[in-house]
Amino acid sequence: MAITIEEVKEKSLKDKIIDYIQEDVPDHLYTWPYTLGAIPLVLFAILLITGILMTFYYIPYPDRAYESVRDITYSIYLGWFIRGMHKLAVNLMILSLLLHMVRVFITRAYKDNGEVKWLLGAGIFFTSLAFGFTGYSLVYDNVSYWGMVVVTNMAGELPVVGKTLLLLLRGGEEVSEFTLIRLYDLHTKLLPLLIIVLITGHILAVRLLGFAKLGTDLKSVPTEGMHKFFPEHAMEVGLISICLLIFIVDIVMLFPPTLGTAANPLEVASNVSPPWYFSAVYKWITIVPRDAGLFAVMLFIILFFAYPYIDRFLSKRGTDMWRVNITISAAAVIVFTILTLWEIVRV
Repeated sequence: MAITIEEVKEKSLKDKIIDYIQEDVPDHLYTWPYTLGAIPLVLFAILLITGILMTFYYIPYPDRAYESVRDITYSIYLGWFIRGMHKLAVNLMILSLLLHMVRVFITRAYKDNGEVKWLLGAGIFFTSLAFGFTGYSLVYDNVSYWGMVVVTNMAGELPVVGKTLLLLLRGGEEVSEFTLIRLYDLHTKLLPLLIIVLITGHILAVRLLGFAKLGTDLKSVPTEGMHKFFPEHAMEVGLISICLLIFIVDIVMLFPPTLGTAANPLEVASNVSPPWYFSAVYKWITIVPRDAGLFAVMLFIILFFAYPYIDRFLSKRGTDMWRVNITISAAAVIVFTILTLWEIVRV
């Protein structure tokens, strides 16, 4: 029986798909530091599903927000479980992104046309911080309310963009009913769309530009082997996803989410503090002159995005950027840990 042209085209398309998913990827992706790129994607999927479920019950108005969270936590069937998974997933996502950025920084994986991947990854990281903050504020108990006040005050004092950012977040000079609605819209509409665009762009950049080469700065590292994306690498990512899901479920079962007293604008919470991922910045601007501290934060963000180009400029002039990055990474991790623990212990 003769084969039609349509069957040949269909077969060709299938072959292309098979070739695509079975492309070779470097063996170093088997090592755990290089799985940190896939983990945030899995956590984002958990966030998306649990977040959609909670929007069915959450009411973004000051006089109803706290009660709706209380109902989700204590009244709605498995509401506490969904909220606990959502809360833990966003914290783990921020932590895994932070570790991933540190790994990329140390290995200088932003080199060799990797600048676009770094910029998109940095955008994902800071968008995740915004996700964490807006979700933290929506609980609207007294601690999260005053934490929202603290963080928006910090944002409002940033040089140049502070005033505009404050008005954008609060909907006015002070925290009001408009603030909660704006944060809800950011958390459920703008930020999800933005992070999906950034994640898609990052995946496409990795696909088009390829994976960073391992050991470009270590002459002793031999040429590594390759393995298929499917099924080898896909199965590894699947196993990591299952283990991660089991871990999250276990932690939520052991430590279910709680809820403090309702927000009270007239009574400052005794244990008010921003979320842990902002604790280091908050402590920093409280122990140094405020203007200098905020200027340093702005400068750090600018240098963070621009660092691949700084690396290129300095390396062309003979600077050993491998040692520079190791030194900067060690110092940053130590300072971040000390400031974070200092603030958390204080509370």
